[in-house]
Amino acid sequence: MVVGGASGGQGASPSGLPFRFAPWGDVLWFLVTATTLAVVAAMALVSAYRAHPDEKDHVGAGQYYMEYWDPPKIGDERAAGAYSNYGVSYLNQLDAVYFFAGKFARAVKPLAGSDYLSLRLFNVSLFALLAVLSWCLPGRARVGFLPLFISPQVWYVFSYFNGDALPLALTFIAAWFLARLLEDGPGLGPKRSQAGRLAGLGLTLGLLAISKQNYYVFLAFFLCLWVVIAWPGRVASPVTLRQAGLALALAAAVFGLRYGANVWIERQQPPDAAAKVAEQVAPQEFKPSTLEKGGGFWGSRMRSKGVTFTEMFTGEWKWHIFTFRSAFGKYGAMDIEAPLIFYRYMAWALDVFALVLFAALLRAGPQGRVLAGLLALFAALTIFQSVWHSWNNDFQAQGRYLFPILGMAACVMVRCRDGFGRLTPALWAAGLVMWGMSMWSFTAVGLAAIPR
Repeated sequence: MVVGGASGGQGASPSGLPFRFAPWGDVLWFLVTATTLAVVAAMALVSAYRAHPDEKDHVGAGQYYMEYWDPPKIGDERAAGAYSNYGVSYLNQLDAVYFFAGKFARAVKPLAGSDYLSLRLFNVSLFALLAVLSWCLPGRARVGFLPLFISPQVWYVFSYFNGDALPLALTFIAAWFLARLLEDGPGLGPKRSQAGRLAGLGLTLGLLAISKQNYYVFLAFFLCLWVVIAWPGRVASPVTLRQAGLALALAAAVFGLRYGANVWIERQQPPDAAAKVAEQVAPQEFKPSTLEKGGGFWGSRMRSKGVTFTEMFTGEWKWHIFTFRSAFGKYGAMDIEAPLIFYRYMAWALDVFALVLFAALLRAGPQGRVLAGLLALFAALTIFQSVWHSWNNDFQAQGRYLFPILGMAACVMVRCRDGFGRLTPALWAAGLVMWGMSMWSFTAVGLAAIPR
């Protein structure tokens, strides 16, 4: 059965599938998305507070905006509960998630009953939104949302409150707007509809620019993607370079407003305010004075401690192994994991999925081959920036830092979907196998062992 095959032709349904398979394809896609949403919500509802990585710090930041509207200064007593072990607060960064999550949590708290659960429901709602958006796409375009369902760690990010779920969701929302812009014939609608989609895409990219900094690589990728799509040539494009530029200008305006507010607040404080506050509130092993001397937390500033780049992948560190496992199912304080053979099988399944995807892109014409190269290049840059951060700043071999790649794959897949041809069923089959393995991990490992 094909769950989102190539478009059209005679006898095709509105969803883009052969008519006789369309109902079954729609039912199967509904079951995949609804079941995944159910287990995400279950994890949010049953798991104990502080059972997840750094949730206390994220909840403290969200609680601030449950009460206040203005960004706090560094060391603001109103935000005393929002400082991490390093003596820094997410509230003093550009991240927009805490403002929106705080206002959402304030509205739903009468139903949720607690601050942390109200904030968790914000992330669960983001996943529900992505599920609904995927249902609104024609069948052939849903393939772009397949990367959302190939790893249980993705679902885990949406099941407790953190700063990663919003930017990850925004990458798929960007892919959704791109898919809508790429609709041909009557699906494109009047110019007003196209303008609305461009504005929505610009706003999405703007919000992404004021989210986690490791997603800036996605923004660079998307800029290159749009240049390839909109560049005048033999391949017809639904958007011109001028229209793309207007959407990017809106994104820049959103970023400029938030960045300007941050600069205005910083200018009201001494230049060394952040260092002084960190020195006061951080535990001894995380104080700046301790870390600058080469002491303190073992994983900080490994390069300055004499660890070479190659040693990051050998000996006791094994960055690549820890990162892969934490990208495909590690829960709690990264201490709840599946048997090691599961990660071996998942690696094989990922290899098959990636091979089929790139083979499909290569057969999708000249633009497909260019986009395959872009995807490979920016995926490599995403991996490199994660290694660089672990080596120079803080050893965090966590797969969530690689999730921008999923959004990149989504964008490329919705652009080239009509050129995949006979490889479309193979791509869906590989993705559904990974979904099944992920469901086992999330329920039999994660939900079964998470503290309650």
